[in-house]
Amino acid sequence: MKRFTVGVFAVVFAASLGCVGGAQQIETTPIPMLPKPDLSSMQFLVGSWNCTSKSARRPSPSTSTGTYAMDPSGYWLVLTWKAPGISWYPHPSAGTDHISYDASTKRWIDTETDNNGGYDLSASDGWHGNVMVWHDITYPKGADLASNGDSTETKVSDTKVTTVSSFKTTKGRVVGVTTTCTKS
Repeated sequence: MKRFTVGVFAVVFAASLGCVGGAQQIETTPIPMLPKPDLSSMQFLVGSWNCTSKSARRPSPSTSTGTYAMDPSGYWLVLTWKAPGISWYPHPSAGTDHISYDASTKRWIDTETDNNGGYDLSASDGWHGNVMVWHDITYPKGADLASNGDSTETKVSDTKVTTVSSFKTTKGRVVGVTTTCTKS
């Protein structure tokens, strides 16, 4: 009983010190706005694009269309995209990516959501010449998806971009995916 009483007293005393100390930590200084990112290296993407993706394990490529636009706030490059259903994935899809630069971590960020419950959070340290490598921070595992590899995006020109990526199935097979997008 004595140990219990001493233990409770110690917890209450420590908590009261925290409250007193916490009251002295109140600040009234306004939190500054984050500086707007320099999105100029992504400016060439603004406009409409047509894309074709070919998975090594599928009989035919899939297609999608997308439009990049600068968000009025100046903080994001926003991609809205859609893809019709095809024989091996008969579900029309649409989604939105928000791309920005996080100066505090010195990395590019891409957050994506789609109408079929898909989501992704990727990061990149930026362009190295005409190549940018994206690494998934959060990518959901699926019924047959064990992990996702990095995506290597190559700026062929201001009107053509290619992306090479891969993923690993739950059975251990690594599947390559190649995407080519051209500005329309």
